[in-house]
Amino acid sequence: MTQDRQQLVDNVRAAIARETTEESVLRVAIELIDAFSEGWHWTGFYMMRGDVLEVGPYVGPETPHTRIELNQGICGAAASQQRSIVVDDVNADPRFLACSLTTRSEIVVPLMDGEVCLGEIDIDSNHPSFFTEDDRVMLESVAAVVVGRLREVPRSR
Repeated sequence: MTQDRQQLVDNVRAAIARETTEESVLRVAIELIDAFSEGWHWTGFYMMRGDVLEVGPYVGPETPHTRIELNQGICGAAASQQRSIVVDDVNADPRFLACSLTTRSEIVVPLMDGEVCLGEIDIDSNHPSFFTEDDRVMLESVAAVVVGRLREVPRSR
């Protein structure tokens, strides 16, 4: 992992260590994640609430998708399949749930606690093919750090 990507992981770890609620852990983490790239135009968490993903803290324009069923959209697919999904051209992917007409690519990284998906990091870009393998690796590392902290704070239901 490049030094700047490792620095983001370390910064998230240090910043969320002081937070004492799920909401504050997620809010602080997403602000740091969003600041990593000016090419990211919507950066947020969706959290599992029962069998539905509910929007959590995010940076970007308001989203009409505040609740997403498993297997619905790219977010629902990532949570159901328990793996990261990178979409280079959202217009070519029938799973895409359009939040913005300008979105061209998306990455979704699940927050895995063992075999349980707690939620996910969802990032949209207005640029096609914007997300790299290095981005995926970095965001999976950030996700592991966030999950580790979520184990230690009271969870929202």
